[in-house]
Amino acid sequence: MERFESDREREAKAFRKWFSEQKRFGSLVAMERALDITKDYLHLIKGGARRAVDPELRAKLHKVTGLDIFGPIPRKVGTKKPEARRKHSKRTRFRNQQISDDNGKSRKTVRNAYERATEIKKLLVTLADRLEFFKQDSESRRDAFREVVPGEDIGYITTLLRALYNEDQFQRWLLFSKYDMKSREED
Repeated sequence: MERFESDREREAKAFRKWFSEQKRFGSLVAMERALDITKDYLHLIKGGARRAVDPELRAKLHKVTGLDIFGPIPRKVGTKKPEARRKHSKRTRFRNQQISDDNGKSRKTVRNAYERATEIKKLLVTLADRLEFFKQDSESRRDAFREVVPGEDIGYITTLLRALYNEDQFQRWLLFSKYDMKSREED
């Protein structure tokens, strides 16, 4: 039976081969610094844990490596074509949306969806960096993590994040999400 190799695995394999043969960069850290890439991102790509999907990152990798696998990702059949010219970028559209409180009233200091999403993106990068410590260290430290961080909180957060990527799933999730974070209660 043939095993399907994912795009992420193919990118990792090609990147590892290229990196082992190249002479320009002494380490992945040096390459990340030279290309102004987030710390440890290339480690994740090289290990096959992450795929380079950001167009800007792919362009940098394609330019430096010369590997066609890091060329632009082709659009999937049936997806909408981007508009030729947009009056407002996504960022502008999100900035114009007002976030209201639970009572439906607009707050004086309005934080828009784009700013919140950007903040969460930064938190996820920080979280991933912090979790690397537990991934690469001893079992006793992971045991300490399990004692301190309630598994139920992890389940709640991961389920919420997953649900946010599908509106129907999110609406169903809302019906059953009556969970209070245990970590919040302990602080």
